[in-house]
Amino acid sequence: AVVSTQSTGTVRWKNSFIAWANDMGVKIFDTNSKKLITKIARDPKSPSPADYQCHLCWYSGVTLLVGWANTIKICQVRPRTSSDVQDLPPFYVEVMNIIYLDHYVAGVGALPEDKIISLGYNPPEDGLPVRPCVRITGFNGLEISLEELSIKGFEECGPNDYTMTVLEYDHFVYIAAPGDLVLAKPRDMDDRVDWLMGRERYEEALEVVQAHEQQLRKHSYKNVGQKYLAYLRDKGQFEKCAEKVGSVVRGDAEAWQQEIVAFTNYKKLTVLCPHIPTRKPTLKPWAYELALSAFLNAHEFDNFSKYVQEWPSEIYGQQPVILYLKRLLSEVKLSTADNIALLKCLGLLFEYQEDYVNSLYLYIKLADPKAFQLIDRYNLFASLEGDDKILRLLKLNEEKAIDLYINNTDKIPVTMVVEDLKKKKDKNTGKSDLESSKKSRLLYRYLDSLFQLDPELGFQYHEDMIELYAEFDTSPDKNKLMRFLRESHNYPIDRAYEVCEKRKLYEAQVYLLTHMGHRVQALSLLVDEIGDISAAIEFCKEQDDRDLWDSLLKKATESKKSSYITGLLQNIGTHINPKELIRRIPDVQQIVGLRDSLVKILCDYKLQINLSEGCKKVFVNDTVSLSRKMRGLGKRGVHIDDEINCQICKCMVINERDPTDATVYFCGHAFHNACLSKDYCISCFK
Repeated sequence: AVVSTQSTGTVRWKNSFIAWANDMGVKIFDTNSKKLITKIARDPKSPSPADYQCHLCWYSGVTLLVGWANTIKICQVRPRTSSDVQDLPPFYVEVMNIIYLDHYVAGVGALPEDKIISLGYNPPEDGLPVRPCVRITGFNGLEISLEELSIKGFEECGPNDYTMTVLEYDHFVYIAAPGDLVLAKPRDMDDRVDWLMGRERYEEALEVVQAHEQQLRKHSYKNVGQKYLAYLRDKGQFEKCAEKVGSVVRGDAEAWQQEIVAFTNYKKLTVLCPHIPTRKPTLKPWAYELALSAFLNAHEFDNFSKYVQEWPSEIYGQQPVILYLKRLLSEVKLSTADNIALLKCLGLLFEYQEDYVNSLYLYIKLADPKAFQLIDRYNLFASLEGDDKILRLLKLNEEKAIDLYINNTDKIPVTMVVEDLKKKKDKNTGKSDLESSKKSRLLYRYLDSLFQLDPELGFQYHEDMIELYAEFDTSPDKNKLMRFLRESHNYPIDRAYEVCEKRKLYEAQVYLLTHMGHRVQALSLLVDEIGDISAAIEFCKEQDDRDLWDSLLKKATESKKSSYITGLLQNIGTHINPKELIRRIPDVQQIVGLRDSLVKILCDYKLQINLSEGCKKVFVNDTVSLSRKMRGLGKRGVHIDDEINCQICKCMVINERDPTDATVYFCGHAFHNACLSKDYCISCFK
């Protein structure tokens, strides 16, 4: 409570204590004991009380602040001990501290945490008025803050014209002057944040916001953070700013998009791209399109390729990026490596857009193995026609391409592949899409694989395959060619022989001559060109032709090669009489291993005699055994019943009323002897 009278001055009442001031000093009275506790005299050196009145303020119920002239006294009411009471008041007052100021006190008040607020007045200096000030000090006298006030009409005000009141519940400070009223509030966390931001200490401001978020009314982590981000951009600290964006805007998609626009305005969007989220939140498509375009503008093609592959295709539209990329490729001269990298990205964008035909075209053009996956996954077989795609795929991966072609002949016709591989040189340019020999080899690989899968596939090209096998078959003894000649029936045999004769493929010639009926000529090739007497002997054995054996004996004896005669002696076996060969050998010819060969002939002959005799014995034994068995069966009776009929007259064979002779054969047929004109079953031998 405040009571102001002309005689007593200012009065302050707190709980049971009343303090009042007059020109002589300050008195404190206890209403409970109804006794005056103490009197604090005015300093005799202080200015006239009429000019500088006393100001009082209770703090915490037992502490009194006394502001007079240029001092503030901190007085505390303490209880007396029981032994000291007697006739004295139950309380006494102790002056804890005296604070000397450099101004006169025009008002005093208490703030929390043992702080004192005072309104200061200074007389005019050199005839010029001085603004009043507000000073905050601790109970220890140390200054905490000092701030001048802009009060209307302060030039005409004296120290007693001001009034200052501090409200206990919110500690608002009201300062009244004849022409103005000032409200001073305690600084809160919002003020602290403003103060830190005003000094560009944004990281500290964010820490304060994060620690005292519930106490803030004006600021939030997001708006302080956005101001910090703007500050970092203005200072050119784009990397640091990009790192902070995520923690500031968090899951706010709209805020992310604002940051993307802000970085774009500085032409530094590529710095932010690694931090842009693709989910939780997912931004609008234009934001990602803008980011990808920024990489192209900055010629950061590696990063462009990276994010095209990593970012989900559904979060942005491919068409704007494709158009921008096409324009860049057409207008800007790039290195070969950059051009290839961007074309691969273009192919991937086409694939995302489900434009698989254009995507496949680029993959094939760039020799990218993804072409095979694309064809198989999206059934793009029809798109392989034209533009040498067949050849390009073979060049990319021969094994995969051939496997693709032969396993999808219903979608990639054999004629399409073959005609593409047989394509002639371009008459206008004189250039070949692939060297002729390489194209022929690829055609051979394809047709050979096709033939191994199914000999009937591509039968119309079997004539061409003879030439291809003759040139490119590297298997031992031309095994693939021989297999083809044996299994295929769709090539002209005379043409095949012509090719094999030209290339001196003697084994193939032997096979073809044999099928053409020229077996003697085939034998001549075996003996004269190949020089393989064992193969010649096997050939004669297979044909089993006496004339061929004669031709072979003649050639062997006329060649004067003892190895031929030795080979015949050792392998002729029983197909011809060895005597004929021996008779034809010239008397003067020396034959290596003749003795061993003759011994082998005799051994073979003896072995054959033994086998013949053994077979004869087995045959005789079997004949005797079977003859006895047949004879025994012939002696056995044949059972017939009463219902069996004669095969001629159809009457019953057994008739008790008219018995007659009958014949029954082992086949089961029965006849009356009178009806039977032959001695065998006429029913079985009709």
